[in-house]
Amino acid sequence: MYVFQILDSYAVSGFCLLFLIFFECISVSWAFGVNRFYDGIKDMIGYYPLAWWKFCWAITTPCICIGVFIFNLVQWTPIKYLDYEYPWWSHVFGWFTALSSMLCIPGYMIWLWMNTEGNRSTKIRLIVRIDDDVKTLRQKMQQEAQKKHGII
Repeated sequence: MYVFQILDSYAVSGFCLLFLIFFECISVSWAFGVNRFYDGIKDMIGYYPLAWWKFCWAITTPCICIGVFIFNLVQWTPIKYLDYEYPWWSHVFGWFTALSSMLCIPGYMIWLWMNTEGNRSTKIRLIVRIDDDVKTLRQKMQQEAQKKHGII
């Protein structure tokens, strides 16, 4: 139970989830594009949801996630289980387990930045933005499928 409390409080806590949700919202709404995502939702459900969702995906949710994440860091206190106070090394282990999943995102970002050729603007264009939109990709896929089946 003692090990479970450490892992529950650090590795699967709000820290990791808020961190991952923040980067997910940023990648979908800013890198992929909120309008492309909005078009994809329409393709899936058959109609456009309220435009309010675009604002939530791009602004509200990332701001709330990073705000709560920072608040949790500021308000952090060492955990206790009943009357037992964990030793310092168990908190280090807990933070290590939390950071093992959280640091994958910035670590991959740094690795990708260092291994992409070009100047800053070229790297941003190659790494962050997708040139094709959903409609263009769908047309390309339909043309390839038609060529494959001998229709064209």
